Amino acid sequence: MPSQNPFDGRRIGPIDLDDYSLGDLGRFVRLGIVLLLIGIVVAAGLSTTYRIDSSSEGVVLRFGKRERTVPPGLHFKLPWPVDIVYEVPVQRIQSLEFGFETQQPGRRTQYAPQDAELRAVAEMLTGDLNLGHVEWIVQYQIKDPLDYLFQIGSTEAIDESSLPSGTSYDVNEAVPDTIRDVSESVMRKLVGDVSIDYVLTIGREQLAAEAGQLIQEELDSFNAGIDIRAVKLQTTSPPTDAVQDAFQEVNRARQKKERVVNEALGERNSIIPAARGRRDEEIAKAEGYQNRVVLETNGEINAFLAQLAEYEKAPEITRQRLYLEAMEEVLAQAGEKIVIDDSVRSLVPLLDLNRPGTPAAPPEATRRP
Repeated sequence: MPSQNPFDGRRIGPIDLDDYSLGDLGRFVRLGIVLLLIGIVVAAGLSTTYRIDSSSEGVVLRFGKRERTVPPGLHFKLPWPVDIVYEVPVQRIQSLEFGFETQQPGRRTQYAPQDAELRAVAEMLTGDLNLGHVEWIVQYQIKDPLDYLFQIGSTEAIDESSLPSGTSYDVNEAVPDTIRDVSESVMRKLVGDVSIDYVLTIGREQLAAEAGQLIQEELDSFNAGIDIRAVKLQTTSPPTDAVQDAFQEVNRARQKKERVVNEALGERNSIIPAARGRRDEEIAKAEGYQNRVVLETNGEINAFLAQLAEYEKAPEITRQRLYLEAMEEVLAQAGEKIVIDDSVRSLVPLLDLNRPGTPAAPPEATRRP
């Protein structure tokens, strides 16, 4: 008797395996195996295709051992968990914020309100025992994907095909945590070695440069595979409003001091050159007077020596000439001139030289010494 087909519509009710022959059961088993193989092939085909972003590199592990590093683009791999692919953003510049938190960047960036955790990071003790509020940013880039994945912490093995579309995750969260810890330690060390005035004014750029260098050295000692691109100090200020008012008053006093000092320096720069000019002028006058006196003295000496030479040749004539020259000079400066000659015994033994037309007295009428 031929077996009845339960799907021919001629029998309604529960299916009884006794109603089927071995041939029918074989066909069901073969059909299930075929469907299972088709499902495995489809799943394997879907799982072997993956894509690496243009700013990343892919590190492929096979059974936990590095197999290869792949560039951006579409690639194939064996199904998970045989092959595991880690996408590492080696071209992306990543940032960590300290002491503040950006909620929404833009033309008017919105920041999260200051809470106890953010204040604990930003408040630091300076070298002169003052409390400063320092906020900064660390920008870094992954330079070695293998060191980044396996030198610090543990990398979580996640099948990316199992993640929802658009989901991003950090394959090694220990690295950003390490950068954050090292950055806080370095910044507190640097700020603790200087004064609050240095932190608030002239020392910002120097502190940022030194912090970047020290952070890089620490991360290199860990083989973190990280390149520190920049450290930027944001806000540096006293921690509370009351202290801020006091520091602003100090800054105003310092600015006033600098203004007064600059004015004094300006006045000094105007007075000193004038005084130096007057000094040089007086020195030049003194030197000129010295030269004139020396020349006049030398001339007088030379004239005296010349007269001495003539006197030695003719003493009487030279003496008479010198006497006449001296009397000419003296009489030229006198007002009224009256010459009395003791040798004349007349009633008026006078020679009035002041009257116009008075004849010149003879030589013998002049008194001689």
